[in-house]
Amino acid sequence: MPPISPIKDENTGKTVKSATLTPFRTMSIDEVHRLITSDQRLAELTLAIRNAAAQGDETTARFLKQQTLPYVTPCGVFTRRRSDCLTESSGLVVVDIDHLESAEETENLRQQLFDDPYLCPALVFISPTGRGVKAFVPCLHGQNPAEGIQWAMNYVHCMYDTENTQPGKGVDTSGKDLVRACFLCHDPKALLREVVNFE
Repeated sequence: MPPISPIKDENTGKTVKSATLTPFRTMSIDEVHRLITSDQRLAELTLAIRNAAAQGDETTARFLKQQTLPYVTPCGVFTRRRSDCLTESSGLVVVDIDHLESAEETENLRQQLFDDPYLCPALVFISPTGRGVKAFVPCLHGQNPAEGIQWAMNYVHCMYDTENTQPGKGVDTSGKDLVRACFLCHDPKALLREVVNFE
């Protein structure tokens, strides 16, 4: 799969390879879970990103994430990565919580979000750097995806982010766009809900 963000020549700053804007293929939530939990190549790519992040090299970690990891658009199927090109809504939105302080905090939040009776996420996994959690949350019945994104972000912020005082930590509000890419990474303990209730 081509990279999501443009590759630029280090000397000139010119783009040498365009960003990925058209879908490679459509995947089910089960396929996404299988990829996250068992793909060996994805495990190797994720380890390289986490090693860079652990060494404090955020630039390399971000570059590797953007240039090597596959991604999905959890809100639905698009002919092109533009909101007016949505062909089929998935009924899911993504909530991304970033910059958690430890692996333990990250693992605990993954389980808390999965167990939350109001969110009922279809899939929850640890993010590429190992210090964040991503949850694919079903929209409420009759809710459009934009409303679903706003509701899910507000809910997670109110329930799990109230004592946050660290800048950058918490719900990533930049993910309000329907076509927001969600990078996939290795998490052998990713949690998948067998039955998702869209009520």
